[in-house]
Amino acid sequence: MKTIKEFIDKGLIKKDDSIDSSQVLSVIKKSRRSIKSAKLLIEDDQENSYQLAYEAMLLAGRALVFSFGFRPRAAGPHKIVVDFSKKVLGKEIATLVFKFNKMRKRRHYLVYGTGLYISEVDSRNAISSAVKFLRHIIRFIKNKNWDGIK
Repeated sequence: MKTIKEFIDKGLIKKDDSIDSSQVLSVIKKSRRSIKSAKLLIEDDQENSYQLAYEAMLLAGRALVFSFGFRPRAAGPHKIVVDFSKKVLGKEIATLVFKFNKMRKRRHYLVYGTGLYISEVDSRNAISSAVKFLRHIIRFIKNKNWDGIK
């Protein structure tokens, strides 16, 4: 696939022969747990709820990268996962990937900046996006005939 070759040629991802469907499934399960936790926190802690929703999307994106037998490089892995998701999944879910990238930037500011406010609506929208993104990733991976992905 030309898309993956571009990421390899730029040194953004590297082949990892140790990745199998059980590792992909493990990352998907972590993504589901992050969504569950985000939902639990939404009324009392919107900021952490938002961050967990972002984490769920990041984990789903990592599962996508892993499903091809690759890992993102250590430097800038969040952006690599967003870009990889955009390239591989294409226009079909462009809006969700756009939201994923926007959430990545806001989460970065939450961690390293000051003064950003996350509302309950922001958190609910983030969770909704995470749920949709994870579902799409699972569907995509299932279509690749990976066993054990539910």
